[in-house]
Amino acid sequence: MPRATLSITLPDEMWLAPVTRENPDATFRVLSALPAEDGAGVGLVEARDIPPETMRTVVASSDALRDGDVLPAEDGVLVQFETRTPTLLSATRSAKLPLDFPFEVSDGVARWTLTATHERLTRLGDELDARGVDYRLERLDADATRKPDPLTDRQRDVLEAAAAAGYYDEPRACSLTDVADDVGLAKSTVSGILHRAERALVDAYFDA
Repeated sequence: MPRATLSITLPDEMWLAPVTRENPDATFRVLSALPAEDGAGVGLVEARDIPPETMRTVVASSDALRDGDVLPAEDGVLVQFETRTPTLLSATRSAKLPLDFPFEVSDGVARWTLTATHERLTRLGDELDARGVDYRLERLDADATRKPDPLTDRQRDVLEAAAAAGYYDEPRACSLTDVADDVGLAKSTVSGILHRAERALVDAYFDA
């Protein structure tokens, strides 16, 4: 069964759209989400490299949210939310197509991985089109039996940049600051991303 990777541009009315665009150095992952019986949507988001008070302000001031709680977590915060505008959830529900969690949101763009027939993927595209949601098919794999990539898109991009610059050479050909300048992120952010990427690769290796 095919596995597709989509880039979804979040509509402006969704609460995650502005905060991810205004905080490009932060990492946002949607850990879970589902539609509620009354037409709302509920979910859980992990936010890293963003001050907790910033997230509390976002949650308190967003017209798109009906309710939200900001909870402390390792290296960041968790946001348990209830939204009035579950645009993307309603599209996947109408297409009868479940999402793979977690997925990352960066600069107003969500990156989805879905395993489904071509018919259901086409139906999802129709549902997104009907709601005026911009999206792009990034990748389509015919064989979904392969093990999923342990890295997020951002982890892969930063890790590739670090490797290309010689950060992992012996001796090192560049510093962490050089990598941060190359990818346009704060040094502390790059350090955290590389640490999590390295840990994910080690875990995947020993799991295999």
